Amino acid sequence: MKENFSDFMNQLIQKAVEFWEFRDFDSAIEKCNEFIEWNSEIQFVHLFKAMIYSSAKDFYKSQKIVDGIDKDTLDEYELKISLFISSINEFYTHKFQDALNTCNEFLKLDNGTFTEIHIIRGFANASLESHKEAIKDFKIALKDTDQENAIKANLAYSYLRNKNHLKALMIFRKISKHYPNHWKVQYNTGLSYFKFALFKKAMPFLNKTEELKSDFSGTYLTRGFIYLKKGKKELAHKDFLKAKELGAERNYEIIMRKYYHKY
Repeated sequence: MKENFSDFMNQLIQKAVEFWEFRDFDSAIEKCNEFIEWNSEIQFVHLFKAMIYSSAKDFYKSQKIVDGIDKDTLDEYELKISLFISSINEFYTHKFQDALNTCNEFLKLDNGTFTEIHIIRGFANASLESHKEAIKDFKIALKDTDQENAIKANLAYSYLRNKNHLKALMIFRKISKHYPNHWKVQYNTGLSYFKFALFKKAMPFLNKTEELKSDFSGTYLTRGFIYLKKGKKELAHKDFLKAKELGAERNYEIIMRKYYHKY
């Protein structure tokens, strides 16, 4: 074993990577732990272990590993990896401002070759309602990524929230077919059509959203308005009441006071 020490260590990492790629996270962690038992000083293995935990959605355990590493022992590449992992963990634990700050710290070290960081920063900006900045990040990410449709969905959402309804609609109408079972994409597509009073086109997407996520109040509010504008007040009121039951009491009160009597 001693004679082939480097080969043995290399095989452990290759096995860990293989398990990770096949989403067998427990086995991947096990191989990392075997490596660390032999040599705990190679920080990249600790970072890889943190990445595996992050992939397994155990973000707190992942971040605990990253926080336990002495940053002074990392080279520039390892430091960037640690920042990238931290940005993911912070975003998915709803620490959006921390994720944004970490992405900015990463970009001070990177010359723009690692476009994935713009995806995370775009998500963080969108979550902080900074949609103009999110749009910039998603556009950068789209230049070099294999997640084109996913980024376009988020780009369209930021356009929608930034009240650029035309650009939002142009994107959503193309990508909605790629996400037939993603309720947010289906709803935002319907909402985009609604913004242009294209009610006939909006309805199938809103109905699909109800099928996918029946407890989302936005579906019933938007569809209720379509029924209202078509003069179908009973169906409209039924949807508005459903939205109220799901927590949209304030919206219901405003609609009934300001709009319902006009139709």
